Amino acid sequence: MADIKDILSDTLSSLADKARDLAGSGPVKDAVGKIRETAESSGVAGVYAQGAERAKAYARIAKLRFELNGQNTELGRVYAEIGRQYFEENRGRGQGIFVPLFSQAERITEEIHARQEEIDALKSAVEAARTEPDISVEIDDFEQIVNATEADGTQLGPDDGPQT
Repeated sequence: MADIKDILSDTLSSLADKARDLAGSGPVKDAVGKIRETAESSGVAGVYAQGAERAKAYARIAKLRFELNGQNTELGRVYAEIGRQYFEENRGRGQGIFVPLFSQAERITEEIHARQEEIDALKSAVEAARTEPDISVEIDDFEQIVNATEADGTQLGPDDGPQT
């Protein structure tokens, strides 16, 4: 058994040596060089490189636009906060171009408060109605219905609905 393993090992080692020799030989190196030159001269490598550069540029553009949108959103938030603080500090004392803006802000604020009060009133009404029972049935009424049904000889099965 050891002889077969030795023979196989020697054969594989010999094949590997021959493959290395062949790969390092002049004709194979020349063939690989010719393939490389052909690819470069035909423009395939140039087209590939150009496409790769274009893809990188588009990826960078997308990343920069994403960052730019985030910064614009943040800037808008900062401007809104500046405006809110200025309005709070100068309420009722707006001057120049701020007078119509102040009155517009005050009108909108009043509308917001009115709508919020309406929402609160509707919520209270819904909660108050929720405490009342949906159906008012007395146990005595239920027993009278059962007795009347039995007196008529009508029996309801578990799968039967109300019979008329």
